Amino acid sequence: MNKILDNLPTIWITLIFTICLALTSTNAKAGPDGMSNYPWVPMNVPMWCGPVEEVNMVLKAEGYIPVEIAFGRAGALPDGQIAYAVTTYASETIEGHILRTIETPEQVDKCILNMLFDYKVVKPQQDL
Repeated sequence: MNKILDNLPTIWITLIFTICLALTSTNAKAGPDGMSNYPWVPMNVPMWCGPVEEVNMVLKAEGYIPVEIAFGRAGALPDGQIAYAVTTYASETIEGHILRTIETPEQVDKCILNMLFDYKVVKPQQDL
């Protein structure tokens, strides 16, 4: 019994180290695979949706121009099929005002996800 008690600090440190190693080894790298492992629930968000042609017409009439686009892929995997596109539009009349839309390849509806103000480009400290 004294052998265990004498080595208790070493046993405790080894046990904690092993547990931490096991916990961090599964989440060592952020990415699409890791994000899909969380038990998150889709939320209702304030957005406006309409037929693609109508939304595009309104965006043009209101002075928004597309400045960037990114694609969501099936399974949140980089090699999955394209599931949707998110496009960022900038206002031609209000500095720092952008909005983002989402649409699917079926081109049925297009939704305005958010309208944002005071938009600033953040330069990464390293090349992506």
